Amino acid sequence: MPRPISAGDLFQDHLGSLMLSTGFIGLFIISVPIIKIFAVSDESEALLFALLFLFCHVANWPMLQLRWTLWWRGLLTPYAAWCLTALLLGSFGIPLILLADLLH
Repeated sequence: MPRPISAGDLFQDHLGSLMLSTGFIGLFIISVPIIKIFAVSDESEALLFALLFLFCHVANWPMLQLRWTLWWRGLLTPYAAWCLTALLLGSFGIPLILLADLLH
């Protein structure tokens, strides 16, 4: 049976997937104020936010796939699985919380 991947090895071996997923948070934080500053119409704003969330799902796909395959093959230590889950929750949850706060 193969040895499970530790959190350190996970970050070394799959840094590209992790950076793509967490890089979306930066894109979201930069683009939301720009959308608000330009005061676009409601329809355009909804379209831009829909495109942002589409990009969020595309950017998170490599990490979702990585977690799925490594988890079901038993190749993640509990700490590595926790790190991946926390990163996924952050990259999906933080933009959703910020958007809900902006629209409220």
